[in-house]
Amino acid sequence: MTQATTAPAPATSPLPSPRRDHYLGLKDARAMGTRAALEAETRIKKTIKHRAMLCIHGHVGLGKTFAVHTALRTHAPDTTVRLQFRQAPNMSEIRGALWRALALPGEPPASSDPCDHRIRQALSEQLHVLLLDEVQWLGPTVLEYFRALWDEEDTQLAIVFVGSGNTRNKILNREALHSRIYSWQQFSPLTPAEILTTIPAYHPLWTGTDPDLLLWIDDHAGHGSFRNWAKLTFHLQDALEDDPDLAFSKDLVRWAFSHLDSTTRYSPPPAGR
Repeated sequence: MTQATTAPAPATSPLPSPRRDHYLGLKDARAMGTRAALEAETRIKKTIKHRAMLCIHGHVGLGKTFAVHTALRTHAPDTTVRLQFRQAPNMSEIRGALWRALALPGEPPASSDPCDHRIRQALSEQLHVLLLDEVQWLGPTVLEYFRALWDEEDTQLAIVFVGSGNTRNKILNREALHSRIYSWQQFSPLTPAEILTTIPAYHPLWTGTDPDLLLWIDDHAGHGSFRNWAKLTFHLQDALEDDPDLAFSKDLVRWAFSHLDSTTRYSPPPAGR
């Protein structure tokens, strides 16, 4: 007989400190006003203004959550309610997470009706911006629940959905929700031109690096992903700190590649093929 375990509830918290935005808290990394980040800020401002719903989606590691956190710290620092999901939550977990995020007194009622009544009441007292991160974990019932909260006549609610993987398809499959999304934004990898302007400013390690080397690194391992570049930066920093006699070079970068998943790195075909 196995012992039953209780799954952890979704995480709820205010917006995190900016120092936690960078992958592993990368020291000296700078916030970059990329085209996608600036566009996200504009869309979030409009979404809050119109009390609408916005979906921001795209592959992992492209800076979606970073951009959203940065924009909300500026435009809704005191009214953002942030829920982040690490697994598929059930409705009891969702209601409990909202209850705690809204700082409602006591424990949430076991029965759904009085719990929902109090949540709707709190959402009607002032404008809230509901940030739902890792939306790819949400099931149809949960998505419809948030749509229904937004639909309530008395609630003052803007919702920002953020997710990777099948986030767009999950919303697309809920016709009522899909039809109500005010704005969509898909994050894409940095272009070669953006690599040349963004990465040297992103971290001092890359300042002054030869443009051809930057493009070679991106082709082989960076792939326009901030997270990939952060990993490379960590490995190179460690190597240079461990051996001050080392010089930054293409050979050192090749060594850093060895710490990355080889299936995500480009390997040129053998000569003569």
